[in-house]
Amino acid sequence: LSGPRSGPKPRIMKPMTKEEWEKQQSVIRRVYDEETGRERLIKGDGEILEEIVSKERHGEINKTATRGDGKFYAKQMGLK
Repeated sequence: LSGPRSGPKPRIMKPMTKEEWEKQQSVIRRVYDEETGRERLIKGDGEILEEIVSKERHGEINKTATRGDGKFYAKQMGLK
C-alpha cells in the first residue's frame, strides 16, 4: 500500500497545557442518574460538586433521593 492515508489523523497523546486544563475544569454539567433518581453537578474531569440549596429544597432532594434509592433497591432484589 502506497500513497497518502485517508481518514482522520490519529490523536497524539500529550500533556495538557495549564490553559487547556483550566478550560476543561471550568465546564460544570448537571447529570441525572436514572437508576437512583439523583441529579449531580459534575465538574470537568468527573469531580462531583455539592450544590448550596435552601432547607426546603434540601428536604425535597432527600425525599426524591430516598424514593429513588428504594426503587433501585427493590429493582435489584427483584421485588418490582
